[in-house]
Amino acid sequence: MGDEGVDIIEGNEGGKKHNWWKFVLLGLLSFALLLGGFSAAVSILGEDRYNDAVAFIDEHFGLLGIFLYVYVVDTLILPLSPDFVFPVVAGMNPFAIIPLIGTASALGGLTSYGAGRLIFHIPLVRKLTGAAYSKWGKYIRRYGFPFVLAAGILPLPFSTICVAAGALKMDIRRILICCSMRYIRTAIYFTFFRIGLMAFA
Repeated sequence: MGDEGVDIIEGNEGGKKHNWWKFVLLGLLSFALLLGGFSAAVSILGEDRYNDAVAFIDEHFGLLGIFLYVYVVDTLILPLSPDFVFPVVAGMNPFAIIPLIGTASALGGLTSYGAGRLIFHIPLVRKLTGAAYSKWGKYIRRYGFPFVLAAGILPLPFSTICVAAGALKMDIRRILICCSMRYIRTAIYFTFFRIGLMAFA
């Protein structure tokens, strides 16, 4: 990577140190609030209105819309979360939804990894993803593959971490393993929302 990678890290960090576990705790809090809000909404509105809302989304956007949303969110560095789809899909067939979302998320991670590999070769990519490499590259340097693997399941910004992994030229075979964790994550999150739907409908 040469001196460019060092310049990005040192130039953007400003000497600050961050504990990555605080991002996990914030992510868990956000997930708990989303799950709690969803359960409360279903309890107040009732199962019929929830089903009507799901039918509306399915009719106008369909599975392709869900797939594209998750893929884009897990590819680009956006102030959005793939978790926002779970309130919508909680009542759908898990054998269709879990592979769909898992695949979209895994492909998003791979695309982000590819962008990271280009970070020092294409100025526009560097401009868009340099901050992600600066923030998360140090954790990958310190913890290595286990950190990226954990990011596949934990509520961490997966796309930005994959960008950093690409910039650090982590082995693509390891990234494939990390991205496969998105299927497990999807199954876990879907199960929580399905339980919430059944409990409060």
